[in-house]
Amino acid sequence: MKLSLAFKALGSLCLLLADGFPVSENLPPKIIGANHVKIKAHLGENLFLHCEAFANCEDTLIYWLVNNTFPEDLPSSGKIVESDESTLDEGAILLRSLLLKNVTSEDLKSSFTCVVINAAGMTQKKIMLTVRSDCNAGKNRKH
Repeated sequence: MKLSLAFKALGSLCLLLADGFPVSENLPPKIIGANHVKIKAHLGENLFLHCEAFANCEDTLIYWLVNNTFPEDLPSSGKIVESDESTLDEGAILLRSLLLKNVTSEDLKSSFTCVVINAAGMTQKKIMLTVRSDCNAGKNRKH
């Protein structure tokens, strides 16, 4: 799904009701935590990237992009797998994860973006990976 199609699909007014009365309207979703994150990864190991957001509206979408492409559209689509969307607190919090199987140096050059969108707006969480080095690498230890 292209981003413009997502906007068209969510083009209706966003209005939450509690006991029949409006609680909030036109509130964009909000990422829980930092919007820009660097994560240290071990080459050759699996890595989960997580994204959580307050929906602030019904019909909120949450999805991942890898280098601005949907994970399922990547040439190596089986290597990076997006989880199903899940919710907490009766749908107020959305969660979605991305599994990177066998982290490679190519993954260190990639950008991973969690996108959360509703009729009132859009927010993103961008993740970059760095290599995690072993503290004892390159040191000769004497016993």
